[in-house]
Amino acid sequence: MRKISLLTLLFLSIQVLMAQPEDKKIGKITFLMVDGKYEDAAFKAMKLKDDSEYRKNAWVYFYLSQSFFEIAGKAELSEKYPKAFKESLKAAAKLTKYKNKPAENIKVWNEAQEYFSILQDSSMRTAQIYYDTENYRKAAYYMAKTVKFVPDDYAVWLMKGIYEIKSRNVGEGVKSILHAMDSLNMSYVPYNVSVETLVEALDAYALIIKSGEYDQYFKAYKFNPTEEDVQEALALKEEFKKYLDGEEENVEERKKESEIIYKTFRSDDTEDEE
Repeated sequence: MRKISLLTLLFLSIQVLMAQPEDKKIGKITFLMVDGKYEDAAFKAMKLKDDSEYRKNAWVYFYLSQSFFEIAGKAELSEKYPKAFKESLKAAAKLTKYKNKPAENIKVWNEAQEYFSILQDSSMRTAQIYYDTENYRKAAYYMAKTVKFVPDDYAVWLMKGIYEIKSRNVGEGVKSILHAMDSLNMSYVPYNVSVETLVEALDAYALIIKSGEYDQYFKAYKFNPTEEDVQEALALKEEFKKYLDGEEENVEERKKESEIIYKTFRSDDTEDEE
């Protein structure tokens, strides 16, 4: 049986943004997206982003991300474009970078949030499968790409730090963890798409602190972990569990599923990481 892309198993269908751009060149990409001609849409968007007039145009990056996302989710196209999903994440990051430069970009960015939730979910689940199969470097890579377009989702920052520590990139991991924990408190409202990630990450963070293995790295950033920090993390975990949709995820069962999926997809492990 032919192996298929992991992303084909994970992707949800998306719809083209309902609002229509007035620019004729952007409008042509809109029609290509509506017609399902994602390769052509990606090609035109790539060409436009190299044009100085469109370099910071939010529509270009929205369609570039969306078209590559669709390509990555279709087995017959993802074989031809193995880096499509990474290109989708990069374009989403660019859209976020230019969300108010110029100011009208913010309207497109706001309308893109529903799509971003789907993109984020796919990226986080991809990272999770790599983590469950002990490919920590890949797991950290996808979380690092995710925070580029959802920079205020501290669940992602926290889990990014956990993955980085597991991949032995301890310095970056500690910075990511401290960045997240500086913003996490009882009044924080997590993103719906990352509640389970936040609950699991807080548990993992508490274990890291309790082990004392990385205390010297935390101290380098003027943080001296104590049992009080462990209890605070566990209290936050219990608080955020109220946002879970149903029961807390069974991690061991998930790992078994991850093993099965990992064995049946065409991995991108041979690709260079940008």
